[in-house]
Amino acid sequence: MSNSQAIGMNKLLLIVTLILMCFGIAVIYSASAPVASSRNLPAEYYLKAHLFKVLGAVVILGVFYKIDYALWKVLARVIFGFGAILTLAAIVSGGEVKGASRWIWGIQPSEIMKFGFITWVCSKLSNAGDEIKSIKCTIVQPAVPLAISAILLVCQPNFSMLIMFCVLLLVMLMIAGANYKYVGLSVLVSMPLGLIALLLKPHSRSRILAHFSADGTMTASQWQGRHALEALGNGGFFGTGIGMGEQKLGYLPEAHKDVVYSVIGEEFGFVGTFAVLLAFAILFSQGYNIARSSTTRFGRYMAVALTTSLFLNFVIHVCVCVGLIPTTGQPLPFLSFGGTNLMFSAAFIGILLNISRSTSGKSIREPYMSSTLSFDTSRFMNFRTRRSSI
Repeated sequence: MSNSQAIGMNKLLLIVTLILMCFGIAVIYSASAPVASSRNLPAEYYLKAHLFKVLGAVVILGVFYKIDYALWKVLARVIFGFGAILTLAAIVSGGEVKGASRWIWGIQPSEIMKFGFITWVCSKLSNAGDEIKSIKCTIVQPAVPLAISAILLVCQPNFSMLIMFCVLLLVMLMIAGANYKYVGLSVLVSMPLGLIALLLKPHSRSRILAHFSADGTMTASQWQGRHALEALGNGGFFGTGIGMGEQKLGYLPEAHKDVVYSVIGEEFGFVGTFAVLLAFAILFSQGYNIARSSTTRFGRYMAVALTTSLFLNFVIHVCVCVGLIPTTGQPLPFLSFGGTNLMFSAAFIGILLNISRSTSGKSIREPYMSSTLSFDTSRFMNFRTRRSSI
């Protein structure tokens, strides 16, 4: 058992999360002030809105920390169904923003659906026991929530979120010890289909083609990516100083949302971006350590999936800012302006903290799973493959 479980919750994870939230307040004020002024709003307009969201996120973190994670196994299908219905409502009547229908009533319901997807798949995998290698557990059962999610996310469209769902499922299957042949075959079949879907949608096709274009001209789809790179380059080693960045002054659309990492790079330089990378590295390592120490398979799978979800948000955002992938609207957890992602990121941390407690998950009952069928976790984060102690 890890030290964090022996003494209670993982305090290092909580401290790093709160530090990121506090740093995010300063960054968002600096990045959003020019946007507010350009819209004839007070410079503190977005700062005040974000402060309320941060306070709400802290409350949510505390509430989810207090809830025994066993409850999420019971409510898995309900959460997913609720998120799917809201996502469908966003498509039908939510209105279109920048070519996509992702919002309704001020929230992004695909985040709810993602949480439900994680809990549903983790619940099914933890209940599989010795049947984990069967085609039913590896393909059929996970295919149901993935198919529903894929249809809804393609209709929005929200391909970056769909890619996250697919990667999350792949990681959960690998951790659970699913049949490699079935998983590999599914990946080989789904990748060409996914690429075709990306190219068929004008919204995503234009961004992909613009990203790989080498004709020297700057299209609308390339504007944000090019200026995000310029912002990082302008920062140098120590940065221009907080509030002194230039690219946010009309050159970087949504500077306080989709490319906030570039604003950090310009104003805090390499030192600032490295500090952010280090903070997230600590956060992710603590999340995976919690998974390693969990006394139930469900807790282990949940901790891996929730940490990986935050990791994917982080990777996609940073890769967009450094020009490795086409532009897409993925926020940087705890640092970007936006309520839905911040609330769910805080909720994920709360659940991870709850899993880290040795007193949580006692009510979970799981079928026996032979160690010979388990994934060899000694080669992947040194997980222990043992029968649940409850």
